[in-house]
Amino acid sequence: MRNRRICLYLLSAMLGLSVPALRAQSWDAATQARSWAKQDKDDSFTFFDPNSRMLHTWMRDGGVIGSVPAGKSDEPPERWVMDPRNNAWIARGTTVTQIDKTGHVILNLKVPAEVGDVCWDAKGFVLSYKAPEPYLEKRDFKGSLLWSFGAKPSKGDGPLPQNRRPIVLDDSGNLLMADGNALNLAILDGNSGRKLGETSLLLGPGQPAPALEGYVVDRGPLAIWPGKGVVFAAVRAAQIPAQLRATLQGLALARLDFAQSRLEFLPTGLDESHILVGILDSDAVFVSPRGGLMLVKVK
Repeated sequence: MRNRRICLYLLSAMLGLSVPALRAQSWDAATQARSWAKQDKDDSFTFFDPNSRMLHTWMRDGGVIGSVPAGKSDEPPERWVMDPRNNAWIARGTTVTQIDKTGHVILNLKVPAEVGDVCWDAKGFVLSYKAPEPYLEKRDFKGSLLWSFGAKPSKGDGPLPQNRRPIVLDDSGNLLMADGNALNLAILDGNSGRKLGETSLLLGPGQPAPALEGYVVDRGPLAIWPGKGVVFAAVRAAQIPAQLRATLQGLALARLDFAQSRLEFLPTGLDESHILVGILDSDAVFVSPRGGLMLVKVK
């Protein structure tokens, strides 16, 4: 396993680019990305740049392909989605705001809790809320509710643990959700929200997948390896059971192979402050806390 900083050479600016486009092209995720992001179907990523307060959509082979203002709020966005019209849906606190590429607010949507994670398909986006019990909503790109799953949180719930439950869509369009200490994932139908079951992963020798150790409220991201039937979960090495941890330190990857029903842990060589954002070819892509992207070979 090894990691390396992405080397990216942007094409020279084409004649006819507008001034805002030229300005956006000067931002480079390979050296400047610092925020959360999630890989899209076209292998693009959208990052928040706190200096310009813009959301930049970036591709490894094309640089910045679009930018949208993140709005006038002093609070940084927590999670976001770009819709088919290149509007941004931005979650802050218990509000999800739709903003067009000129910075105009189209819609403010009040939601029942803070958004812990988000994923999307061609029909809409799924919000995973920070709440004591799992609660998900899928909304279309007009903001209308398509389905919900779980116990809707209310203000009367009190100061209970607000678990972050990362989610990702698999190649077949099913929704996968991590929850608490479990390394097995819940499987939901992406069109209806109906729970289909849970994975039943085994270690190499055949033992059931272990639980993570310690108090796991803020779970790390999930990333799909397209076309492989494999999901990677970012986990802290300190929370892997001691008998399986071996020499793992800092941030590790749990490799969840659904075709083989197998689980294994892989080192990254990175510390816990790095953020998993996706898988490109055979590399896991992480955001460095110092700015920029790091690649880690996976198998």
